[in-house]
Amino acid sequence: MPRASNGMAYRRAGVGPTVVLIHGIPGQGRAWEAVQAALGERFDVVVPDLIGFGESERPPRPTIDDLGPAAQAAHVATLLDELGVRRATVVGHDFGAPVGLLLAAMRPELVGAMSILAGNTFPDTPIPFPLSLAVAPAVGGLFSRMLFSTPSLRLMIRQGTGPGVAPPDEDVYLGDGRQRRAIAAIFAGALTQLAELYSPVADALDGLQVPVSVGWGDHDPFFRIEQGERTAAVAKARLHVFSGAGHFLPHERPDEVARQVSALAFAVGP
Repeated sequence: MPRASNGMAYRRAGVGPTVVLIHGIPGQGRAWEAVQAALGERFDVVVPDLIGFGESERPPRPTIDDLGPAAQAAHVATLLDELGVRRATVVGHDFGAPVGLLLAAMRPELVGAMSILAGNTFPDTPIPFPLSLAVAPAVGGLFSRMLFSTPSLRLMIRQGTGPGVAPPDEDVYLGDGRQRRAIAAIFAGALTQLAELYSPVADALDGLQVPVSVGWGDHDPFFRIEQGERTAAVAKARLHVFSGAGHFLPHERPDEVARQVSALAFAVGP
């Protein structure tokens, strides 16, 4: 699997306007396989593995500074420069949404349109119980280790899927031990530094000057549909509701996601 000079692995296939698919956390680029296949006949599809995930470089002691949305956006920009991509429709699911938005803020010439799928973009998003225990001074450290353990992450991906759909492949979404450590580092960092990390993301969303689409599952247990409505309102975009879907939209509704992305990318053109 090819890598950019910064250690970011990627898959690329198809011919046409470029679409970049940025995966969420947990996840890796393979989470987009069905969507990439659906788009490949009409688009040049680039799918990176974020640093710390999949086939990309794995920091031995991952931290939010290494793996946070700003650092990942800079790595994606380097990848696209090395691939000769001058402009693309960028699609971000979950954690991929803030990464894509910060990419648009730091390199606006690269992003011709933005699709946000079930991703937090605000610094004041309420942290629900029991996740809120991870930031409690008395129990935060112990609870974080429990919360981001392998059994807990397995439960998370099972609970995050809408009714009647098999959960995502654990090998893809959780990966090996090093990928799970990267997941834990990002989750813990985001929970304890939410305002610091996501204030620039909210500013980037508010400042977007390109076409935007927003997609959300109405059974998403992590980011409720009201979060999608708020995101669409700030972006001045139409909210596409995936009826009956949970959080893992590329897994649960790949054809529907591909249709939404296609409509946006064709509207923008090459």
